[in-house]
Amino acid sequence: MLKRLLSRDGKGKVAKRAKEALDPVVSDDASVTTAPVGTSAPEPTPKVVRRAKSMRDSDVKDEFGRSAEELAAESAREFDIMGLAQRVNEMPDAPHVKVGTSKPKTSSSGEYGVVGAKPAQPTAPAPVAPIVQYVTPEPVPVTALTIENGHILSPGPSAGSADATLLARDMYWDQLGVSDEAFLDYEIVAQPTHAPDWPTGQQKFRIVRTRTSLIVASEGLSDPFDCFQGPADQNGFGQEVFIEVPGLQAATADLIRNSWVFRAVEYAAQLIAHNRGIGPLLDQHGVMSLDVPSNCAPRDWIVSGVAEPAGALLDVPMTRSRGQMPDMPLSPVKVVPLTLIFPEELEDCVVGGSKERAALVNDLLTTGQGHKTDTKRASLR
Repeated sequence: MLKRLLSRDGKGKVAKRAKEALDPVVSDDASVTTAPVGTSAPEPTPKVVRRAKSMRDSDVKDEFGRSAEELAAESAREFDIMGLAQRVNEMPDAPHVKVGTSKPKTSSSGEYGVVGAKPAQPTAPAPVAPIVQYVTPEPVPVTALTIENGHILSPGPSAGSADATLLARDMYWDQLGVSDEAFLDYEIVAQPTHAPDWPTGQQKFRIVRTRTSLIVASEGLSDPFDCFQGPADQNGFGQEVFIEVPGLQAATADLIRNSWVFRAVEYAAQLIAHNRGIGPLLDQHGVMSLDVPSNCAPRDWIVSGVAEPAGALLDVPMTRSRGQMPDMPLSPVKVVPLTLIFPEELEDCVVGGSKERAALVNDLLTTGQGHKTDTKRASLR
């Protein structure tokens, strides 16, 4: 048994431990002396350790207290189990079982592995999702390039269109009041999150001060489109939106920037940009109503427990000269006023539809409020 253990190639560690347990241990610097016959043997040198007699396999123990015979038996069992596992894996259509588990007990009939148990039913495979057929997108129409003397011109607007657009906006607002030199805009890193793109990507607002009111207007919804962003022959979305509030003409730019007035016109401008213009909608419905968030309304108009406490009207009629910006270089640009209304007025507009909206607009014009958002007026409903 011991020789077979020592000669095994696959269990070198076991053979080494058994060999160390059987071989006598002799120090390297000690020499073995023999005594003549008939004389007493000298005392062994302390450095020499010698096994006095041969030992049986069962007498040799490893560091864990196991004898060489036990080690050999353990190795043989391990070898047989590994061989069994290999043979099972090589069998065709053989079920794979965990190596080392005990053999299941058989019932009295010998049919099932566990008494009273039934064999596991085969599990149906999970349904495979059908492959979605890839649909080829519609081809993008190709616009003919503009070429002059072998040079391909940019598909965007001409160099003078942007300057002409800015000049036309300046002339329009200068007829109503005095514009601040600086626009209300955003830093590049502070652009509104998930906000829709404007024609040139720049979102700005103009402050105009009249003798009796404050105007905050979008500045850029009518800019000519950048390269590949839209038609080169249009002034952006064709609209600019504004709000006019009496009595706030002396407010500072910082105060305006953090007020409900700015947030209201900003919300309406993003709505127009999201729809890439609302000109066709206004032509179809006339004056339109909409909900506005609570931070876009005066504090006195907020109704507790109502998510959208107020509303607004878009495009309450103004004088003909104010309804459109003249001298735009590419296409007409409409000026759309935003007029906030009370919650009860909004409710009537939602329920009554176009008829109620027309009635409310008539009341605003008759009382002299018109398109302005007067926070001191009384509700008309």
